[in-house]
Amino acid sequence: MNPVESLLAGIAPEHAAALVAALLAIGWMAVTRWPAAAPAPVERWAAALLVLTAAVHVALPLGHRHGGPLLTAGFLASGAGYAWLAGRARHGRRWRLAAGLLAAATLAAYLAAVLPTPAGGEEPDQVGLMTALVELAIVGLALVPGPRRVRPRRGAAFAGASITVVATLVVGVITWAAAVAGHATPPAQADGGGHEHRHTQEHRHTQEHRHTEHDTHGGRSQAGVLMRPGAAPHHATEEQRRAAAELAASTSAAVARYADVRAAYAAGFRPSLRGQGTDVHLEHPGHKADGRILDPQRPEMLVYAIEGGRATLLGVVYVMEQAGRPGPEPGGPITRWHAHNLCLSLAPPGVGVVTPFGTCPAFSVAAGTTEMMHVWVVDNPDGPFADGLDAGWVRDYHRIHGVPYLA
Repeated sequence: MNPVESLLAGIAPEHAAALVAALLAIGWMAVTRWPAAAPAPVERWAAALLVLTAAVHVALPLGHRHGGPLLTAGFLASGAGYAWLAGRARHGRRWRLAAGLLAAATLAAYLAAVLPTPAGGEEPDQVGLMTALVELAIVGLALVPGPRRVRPRRGAAFAGASITVVATLVVGVITWAAAVAGHATPPAQADGGGHEHRHTQEHRHTQEHRHTEHDTHGGRSQAGVLMRPGAAPHHATEEQRRAAAELAASTSAAVARYADVRAAYAAGFRPSLRGQGTDVHLEHPGHKADGRILDPQRPEMLVYAIEGGRATLLGVVYVMEQAGRPGPEPGGPITRWHAHNLCLSLAPPGVGVVTPFGTCPAFSVAAGTTEMMHVWVVDNPDGPFADGLDAGWVRDYHRIHGVPYLA
């Protein structure tokens, strides 16, 4: 997946119009040099960012067609307010207090929209996070003392910088937590219905739908997770359904010998990060470089629940050997691969994850992992190719089916 595909995969369809409006606003300002007449650099930057945010808010109703008249009115009113304040900033009139309050209000509304609720919630995406960053920048510029204050109060600059940093941290943490919570939502709940058995026609249709439509939670995935866009045709063929079922069945049969985790250790599998929990990954170094792809006899990883002196084999993770090389999809849109973005840092040295805003922290660079695909061998409610398993369901299953094991 190239950078353009990664960006597009992280954009919610309902925000596409807002992204186009933002690009048009940037193009218009570049051609007309509109903010250049502002009296100072702070005013020029503020005017440009206010225009950008105004364009996004005015265009948002085009995507949120089912938000109702109240939501549409709110978007249009905030867009008009941002545009009015942009004109004031450009002409050197007072704008700071009103712009800071408006940006804080729209940020609060965005955070309320992304917080998980029983009915769901808007998943943070690239456009929403970009707009949040712009609004945070507006708050920061609004806290810069104006030109009329010849001698700013002592500590005003420090207070303004502190407020900006704290606001950025709060917004980042909440949006990150919302993305993680949304990704962890049980898919059956997110889709609005349960499934009696993973091999039924209804379940196959739901699984196919989850992997081909833009998933409300997890299709764009949390920060750092990249889902490869599904290939045409939109729905899996009968042949692809059979191939996916065969892959799931052959995988389950091949790894049954590892139901006792001690057999996995004896075969050369070792914990990759942690050895306890509901999502323990055991890697086999020899299988990761043997040139075999989607080989049920030689999976690159096994996934276990290991808690309370018991271990339960949950599934496998097939991993490609080279980053950037797409994995085969015998089941078409049912058998989807994903990759992860990591941040490599020299100061301090180490490996981390992307920030809530989809980028790496300062003094670090982004690096993509190889593609991987889960195949679950337990009869879970969401089928063999679900993006993940609900931790609560895993604990309940583990208490009943776990094999006694002492580490």
